[in-house]
Amino acid sequence: KSVNVKAKAGQAGRIYGSVTTKEIAAALKEQYAVDVDKRKLSLSMDIKAFGSYPCEVKLYNGITATVTVSVVEQA
Repeated sequence: KSVNVKAKAGQAGRIYGSVTTKEIAAALKEQYAVDVDKRKLSLSMDIKAFGSYPCEVKLYNGITATVTVSVVEQA
């Protein structure tokens, strides 16, 4: 699955601050009606620019899924 997260644009194609697991969890709930605890989400790097990033979701002990986080500019 892919989840879209909107962020405000900064300078040179970067965003203000970074996208957090809290924002990703809120986007998952809004777009797919799936309630995921932000502590169950794992990012391999900080998201500080627009683009697509993999995010690991720990569903149960030993069971994980990967969600693609697409960061787009907020209109």
